[in-house]
Amino acid sequence: MNAPHFLLSDVTDAVESSGPDPDAHEFVFIDLASVDPSSKRVAAPKRMLVAGAPARARQRVRSGDVLVSTIRPHLNGVAFVPLPLEGAFASTGFSVLRPRPELVDDRYLFSWVQGPSFVAEMARLATGGSVPAVSDTLVRSMAIPLPPLEEQRRIASILDQADQLRHDRRDAIALLDELATAFLLDMVESAVEFGTVADLVESATYGTSAKAGHGGARGGRLPVIRGGNITREGGLDLDDLVAVDLEDAEADRFSVRDGDVLFFRTGNAESVARSAVLRGDLPVVFAAAVIRLRPLQSSSADFLAAFLDSAYGKSSLRGMGSINPKSLLSMPLPLPPIAEQTDFEGRLQDLRLARTNERLQLAKLDELYASLQFRAFNGRL
Repeated sequence: MNAPHFLLSDVTDAVESSGPDPDAHEFVFIDLASVDPSSKRVAAPKRMLVAGAPARARQRVRSGDVLVSTIRPHLNGVAFVPLPLEGAFASTGFSVLRPRPELVDDRYLFSWVQGPSFVAEMARLATGGSVPAVSDTLVRSMAIPLPPLEEQRRIASILDQADQLRHDRRDAIALLDELATAFLLDMVESAVEFGTVADLVESATYGTSAKAGHGGARGGRLPVIRGGNITREGGLDLDDLVAVDLEDAEADRFSVRDGDVLFFRTGNAESVARSAVLRGDLPVVFAAAVIRLRPLQSSSADFLAAFLDSAYGKSSLRGMGSINPKSLLSMPLPLPPIAEQTDFEGRLQDLRLARTNERLQLAKLDELYASLQFRAFNGRL
């Protein structure tokens, strides 16, 4: 049975616009970057001095408020305000929905703004080229299906339980990443011999600067690995490759082989130094933003890639200015015995397998949650 629909403006209250108390020393600010679109949580609120409060800190929130980002709404940057953030100030880039408790359950509302119909409608109505956005008024003009409160709470409870299972899987994946860091830390801190990257590789080479787009919409005959294809987890995403046309000599020069380390030398602070080990011999070349390191047989590619992308590696790189093959080869690093490097490699492989299994389970839980959402808001749960 389908529930009656009501405008959000009729079942939520507006939030008064006012800044932090000038007599206070500091306040907590929730800006757009504070909300993680994946977990739908306020992951990184900022504690700031009142004297430096930004003009957009104008919405004092309460526990139970629902935040909906009005910027790039297709990303669905939404979050539920928990009790510890009572009294924080949200950016004017959010539509703050304050449920009227006699009409709408807060957790039900939070689940609904994550639903595909709401996200699709927000994306459709967004305006602006490079930065699509919607207005607070538009958000509040959306109609939400509202069964009786008791039914809302039942639906919210089911969805919350399913969502918690997803969060648990994400936490498990994060723990696996922390274990990999801990293994590397143990090797670094116990090292007794030190050298440079040059001690572990036979060569370091820039990639091709040839422009993609020759020979078709996606390029020419040779796929190119760019910096964006190197993932945060130290893998390679080869689903979105452009291609170039190169002479045979250049194709050989910029080719890759099993065991090569590909290092992203540009980008922002988060992406620079991302490194991945190529698995298998692939008919691809690599771009100029990538440096190919070819490890010696007496060293571990996995250890080298992990160190380059670690806090230790990035700390050394910050003092280099421009990163090029010569400067990368001179980068200092510990030189653990090959037996320790090989043991580290085996541990990483075990962690990768466990991470893959966790991601498969997470994908199934995502499908389950989407199915429950669809049924819940169509009167079929």
